[in-house]
Amino acid sequence: MRKKLIPCKIQGTVCAPSSKSMLIRALAVAMLCRGKTIIRNFTLCDDVEVAINTIKSLGAEIEINKNEMQITGSHVSKITNLFCGESALCLRIFAPVVAFFSKDFLISGEKTLLKRNIDDVPQALTLSGLQCEDKKYLPLRIKGQIKGGKIKLNAGNTSQTLSGLLTILPLCREDSVIDVENLNSKPYIDLTINVLEKFGIKIINENYRRFFIAGNQNYSVCTLEIEGDWSGASCLLAAAATGGSITVTNLNPQSKQADAAMLDVLRLCGADVMIEENTITVEKNHLNAFEFDASDCPDLFPAIVALAANCKGTSVIKGALRLQNKETDRAKILMREFARLNVKIELKNDIMYIAGSDISAATVDTHGDHRIAMALAAASVNANGKVIIDNAESVSKSYPDFWTDFLEICKKKI
Repeated sequence: MRKKLIPCKIQGTVCAPSSKSMLIRALAVAMLCRGKTIIRNFTLCDDVEVAINTIKSLGAEIEINKNEMQITGSHVSKITNLFCGESALCLRIFAPVVAFFSKDFLISGEKTLLKRNIDDVPQALTLSGLQCEDKKYLPLRIKGQIKGGKIKLNAGNTSQTLSGLLTILPLCREDSVIDVENLNSKPYIDLTINVLEKFGIKIINENYRRFFIAGNQNYSVCTLEIEGDWSGASCLLAAAATGGSITVTNLNPQSKQADAAMLDVLRLCGADVMIEENTITVEKNHLNAFEFDASDCPDLFPAIVALAANCKGTSVIKGALRLQNKETDRAKILMREFARLNVKIELKNDIMYIAGSDISAATVDTHGDHRIAMALAAASVNANGKVIIDNAESVSKSYPDFWTDFLEICKKKI
């Protein structure tokens, strides 16, 4: 898909899609309940469809209508293949779960996931007592059964594997202790523990370095409303801060989502931000360069780059090393594609420098990365001509209605 965008004024109201991070966690947990869980306020993006198909294959029954999703947990079936599509989150959440029920299975995926280094998964599962192939890329065969106990985990690359362990270890017979080193993205662990608590599970977190998980716990069914997605909304907010005004509903300003830090970024650069209950309004103002540490929220980098490109001066963003193993090597792709828009980006180890620029018309490419696509759209608002985005369909991974929403708030400049 190719999108042709012209410079525009941003104006309007958008309802944020639901958080796929929260929804995928909730689906995994609902499958482990005996009884019916009701989930409301959901968005069916590609990654969520992968999670739905996974829990179906494991024996859950799902009914979906416009307003709610009903998941009936059951005795979980053994499977021989865990297919994760392009979702690294599904891979890391469901691999430990499947390993609790199936003693021999293959993990597979497609497209961008086949190019992503997933060596943290076999390392973590091996430490959990399983036999895993020593491989960095899918497919990956797992043998054995996860039983809990003492685990030492290096979480320097991702917190998702820890989230997967926290999800399944409460069902093990013995108690578990996870000692964690180099944990990044702590807010995502808060999100995981928060979801688990809603289903009756207790986790003791000692300063993100040690986690105590009692065994023989039971998941209890509940009715859960999924929060709006700060990750998906971030580029819309960036576009408004640089080119108009937007009101985004369905966003919890007190959310435990890591990307709620977008509020801090917007304030740092000087955008006007107004907060009401679950509603965020952002308006354009004189924007200045800023410094921000995105180590705990690397998915914000593309939106931050689009914002910084419109600020006066050079912005400094820490945490760039977290971008190497996303759907693309995001740091390199951001540098390459924004260079086509006349935006100068320098990368020095973990620091990214973005110079405020006059954005040029250009043809750019998402490289199959949904967040790159949305950032390029945000950057197009103040370009001096048409911006053509190739492979624009990549947004379906997390925000299938992005182009509908974005074009709705783009008002042609006079």
